[in-house]
Amino acid sequence: MLQRAYLLIIAIGVVAGTGCSQVSRPEQAQQGEQVNADAFLHEHLQRQPMVTVSEAYRALTMLAEGEDKYDSFASREEYLLQHGFIRHEWKLQRDMAIDRGSVAYAVVQILKIRGGVNFNALGRLGIGDRRYAVRELAYVRIMQETPPYRFMSGAELVDVIGNADAYMAKEGLYPQELLKVEEGLTNRPDATK
Repeated sequence: MLQRAYLLIIAIGVVAGTGCSQVSRPEQAQQGEQVNADAFLHEHLQRQPMVTVSEAYRALTMLAEGEDKYDSFASREEYLLQHGFIRHEWKLQRDMAIDRGSVAYAVVQILKIRGGVNFNALGRLGIGDRRYAVRELAYVRIMQETPPYRFMSGAELVDVIGNADAYMAKEGLYPQELLKVEEGLTNRPDATK
């Protein structure tokens, strides 16, 4: 009986000591930073079975800014942190595979989705923030509702970015230049006076 108790304690210690597994992909993260923006979204990401934090941050800054303005992981991370699109408490590392919930939270923030009661009451406090973000994106049909802790594939990220882009266009979230119609008409060469 005492021997079973010792085995149980050892088993619990081993399980608790190992924690959650992390997948590190440094070569993939490096490739994702070096490829040009068009090839990044249309070729590089499509082939990846898992997306690294570095690749996700690049795609998210492209979604938020409309272009690839930043040239390093550190500058992208700083931008996303400053705008509240990601949380410092997550301690995501460049080479690690990213989970769906982290991407969902960033997309919800970029798209300025207000969310429901649970997202606002608990998610904003950091309790279930990523879980409720996945639910919010599923509600607006940007992402499928699957576990937020699951790693995200490259094709899945491209799909989410495409759906988010369509949502931004539909909701008028892109800045539009104002055109003064009268000036445009009088400055044309064929305009009659």
